[in-house]
Amino acid sequence: MRIQRFCLAIALGILAAAAHAVGADISGHVELAANPGQTIAPGELVDTLVYFVPKSGVPRIHPGTYTVYSVNMDFRPGAMAVPVGSTVKFANLDQVLHNVYSSTPGAVFDHQFQKVGDVVEHRFAQPGTVLVSCNVHHFMEFDLLVVPTPYMAAVTANGSFVLHGVPPGPGTLYFWNPRGSLRSQAVNAPQGDIAQRLVAIKSRVATELHRENQR
Repeated sequence: MRIQRFCLAIALGILAAAAHAVGADISGHVELAANPGQTIAPGELVDTLVYFVPKSGVPRIHPGTYTVYSVNMDFRPGAMAVPVGSTVKFANLDQVLHNVYSSTPGAVFDHQFQKVGDVVEHRFAQPGTVLVSCNVHHFMEFDLLVVPTPYMAAVTANGSFVLHGVPPGPGTLYFWNPRGSLRSQAVNAPQGDIAQRLVAIKSRVATELHRENQR
């Protein structure tokens, strides 16, 4: 009997370890609503990124190098999501002087003036949202989301999302659309039927969601 109980305990331990290795799913639905004076175009939900930061910690993240262009007095793309530790290059393709700076806490920099063809770069070592602007043309803005986890997924056109293979247990789920603010809620994976409402307070811009590290 003791041997049987011992074998059962080992089997349960193996199953638990296997379940942990496989991971859990987090799923739900995101709504994007318009603030007064704003409108929502069909398909804008696909610019929404959902990511999970487990309380137990995250595995090693692999940063990359990405490029943003100054074209026709505008940043292109106008918004981007990159893994923490990534480097973003800013290339001036306009025939006028530009400037790239940020006063966001944790990501403060000022690269002074850029002539046509100049390329400057900055490494973003802290997670969160960063606003990049041009001191020459104050209407130019670039929104950057620095993501501190590989557990992420884009929202589909109907607002649904699923994160596969996240570590079971508590953590924080974040929601970001470049037209609104970063939102979050506590979850306990596995978990489904999560609902989040985002409000569009900015104009629409082209967005790049870099999800090379998605698990």
